[in-house]
Amino acid sequence: MGRHHKKFTVPKVYIPFDTPGYRPAWEGVEPIDCNLVLEGGAMRGQFTAGVLDFLMDNALLPRLAIGVSAGALNGLNYVAGLRGRSCYLNTKYCTDWRYLSMRSFTLTGNAFNVEYVFDRIPNELDPFDFEAYARSPLTLITVSSNLVAGEADYTMLRDARTQLDYLRASSSMPLLSKIVKVDGKELLDGGVCDSVPIDYSKATGSPKHIVVLTQHAEYEKKANEFMPLVRRLYAKYPLFIERMERRHLDYNKVYRRVARMHEEGEIFVIRPPERVTLASMEHDPEKLYRLWETGYAEAQKNFAALWRYLES
Repeated sequence: MGRHHKKFTVPKVYIPFDTPGYRPAWEGVEPIDCNLVLEGGAMRGQFTAGVLDFLMDNALLPRLAIGVSAGALNGLNYVAGLRGRSCYLNTKYCTDWRYLSMRSFTLTGNAFNVEYVFDRIPNELDPFDFEAYARSPLTLITVSSNLVAGEADYTMLRDARTQLDYLRASSSMPLLSKIVKVDGKELLDGGVCDSVPIDYSKATGSPKHIVVLTQHAEYEKKANEFMPLVRRLYAKYPLFIERMERRHLDYNKVYRRVARMHEEGEIFVIRPPERVTLASMEHDPEKLYRLWETGYAEAQKNFAALWRYLES
């Protein structure tokens, strides 16, 4: 099934919740009054997964996670306290065309096969701990893009079962996904309208903000070369087209801004130390695991400085 790569054994980074003696990472831990801001980036989200797993391993749990696209998917496992699950799923299923591929897009209209990723995996193949999510003292806000309004949609994911469409919408890449219709809204990937929702995080009133990015410090987004196709496919949504047209400008501006905010001690940023070379739809599990290791190592390297920030 899917592409062939040299044999890679998925490391045991994840312990299923039905394992005797298992407990979610948040159990017995007092969350801190701090927000996590989690950028998207498709499979670059493996970096974020490594950062979050380090935080869970070290009982440093910000109370609120604000996730965009892959950041929302990582946030789901973080709030449930499922340490290692994001890494495990990405490395296990990345070679399966039903997980994330152009073949899935060609056959279903979605790069993520909706039935497989959002139903069969969490309910049958590798069950998600919905109960732990419901009992968690942590909270997830998903960020999507409202096509009609041309603005970001921020939704508190209180129930992971009944609100799963918001998670799907947040990670539905334009041009490669069907529009998600939920609660009278038409939604797609949140990265279009708010790639790094630091303003939303500040507006919550939280005194501290940990921002996890998935591109290195020198990264600069280029203008979208597929704008003619965007204008044709989304002709009914002129405000969304406008956001797509200027997305690279907004993105580069917020990247410069969060770097300044970090230097001034206003927020704390953790990001890849160098250029991330894997593809958005990466099918090599070893590359994905190495990026998870990089995220874990960066969080570990910055841990002392992070604590100084939180205590300041």
